[in-house]
Amino acid sequence: MKRWRFLGIDDSFDDKKCCVVGCVTCDGYVEGFMYAEIEIDGLDATEKLIGMVKRSKFRKQIKCIFLPGITFGGFNLVDIQQVYKETEIPVVVVMRRRPDMEEFDSAMRNVENYEIRKRIVERAGEIYKAGNLYIQMAGVGFDEAKELVKAATVKGNMPEPVRIAHLAASAIIHGESRGKA
Repeated sequence: MKRWRFLGIDDSFDDKKCCVVGCVTCDGYVEGFMYAEIEIDGLDATEKLIGMVKRSKFRKQIKCIFLPGITFGGFNLVDIQQVYKETEIPVVVVMRRRPDMEEFDSAMRNVENYEIRKRIVERAGEIYKAGNLYIQMAGVGFDEAKELVKAATVKGNMPEPVRIAHLAASAIIHGESRGKA
């Protein structure tokens, strides 16, 4: 088995604050965490994620960044192409369900800067079915993305660093971990 380090990033928020936690794993073991805060329904998620990765001592060792979607803190969207371009680390978005894009677009119209957000969604690209998951990617092809997801998954079908990042972010905001990543 290859010894790859993966970064999983997830968020949690309440009506006052949104925290973003990055979890670095290798062979399923936690090696470290990253932390940032973003605006709820803002436009700073991409910049904050890039900054978090660039400042990390792990940045040169990370094989792939996993996200559980492109929306953080409500409708603060992550431009996965920009994250890849500025970090040079492939990004794979891993979702349990295919999003209803019509419903998503309709909801997004209720937030400021609709046109900017729409372009970010379009830049994320096609959503592909990969086993029990749906994925989008930047900086990596479909077959390699599936291989990376498989290599990062310890149990279930969600990559372990995303699962752990979800638990940590939820505990920071709610006082304990909640639900599944």
